[in-house]
Amino acid sequence: MTIQNAIISLWDNGIDKFYLVSVPPEDQYQYISGKPCITVGFAYEYGNGRFKGYDTFTLFDHFYIDILEAMKKTYRAMNGSFRLYDLGADSDGYVDFNMENGKLHVEGRLGATFSSHALKFEFDADQTLLEALIHSLTI
Repeated sequence: MTIQNAIISLWDNGIDKFYLVSVPPEDQYQYISGKPCITVGFAYEYGNGRFKGYDTFTLFDHFYIDILEAMKKTYRAMNGSFRLYDLGADSDGYVDFNMENGKLHVEGRLGATFSSHALKFEFDADQTLLEALIHSLTI
């Protein structure tokens, strides 16, 4: 399973752009039938596309349920942190979210360290990014 829309803009302040991207069926992780599993792409652009990065993450089973609950808890409290990464282990990319008093700091690496290309990034956002992320990842 992947997200409903082809591309969902999570954040765009004119400089930093952060997206969720649907993944074609042949690239989606296959997990145990009846257990929650979602495969999504994360894309980041900086400076009108001068720098771009992309990675695919799979969230599944109780790990998916736990991280979704951590996202919701962070959003409700406007404080907290969590990490999204590929549980399917095809990539060691990650995205860290740290919220303090409603101010969200996002940083991560898209692309695996063992590949020839990867992009490290960071930017500040607000709770609307987190709200869109939760809504989009909820199966």
